[in-house]
Amino acid sequence: MEINPAHLGTLELDGIWVPYVDMFDAEFVHRRVTIGPDEYGFESSMIIRGHGAVLPGRIRTLRGEGKKPMVIERDGRYYLYVSPPPAA
Repeated sequence: MEINPAHLGTLELDGIWVPYVDMFDAEFVHRRVTIGPDEYGFESSMIIRGHGAVLPGRIRTLRGEGKKPMVIERDGRYYLYVSPPPAA
């Protein structure tokens, strides 16, 4: 699924800013999404309530691995997607 970059926002998670899209009207969550030249694959999901205990640490870990995370919100859940690390 291709997401219009104009719909891209940011989500602040414990001092970390992450690309974010609210897909409140999506019929289902896609396994892969594209925003401009970047392709992201589904990594995990969690309910929004209580996400602060897990999501910021997961974002830091992914970035430490050289991956680019992004979050999609839908139906009371955050869906975490990642873009693969740059080729070595």
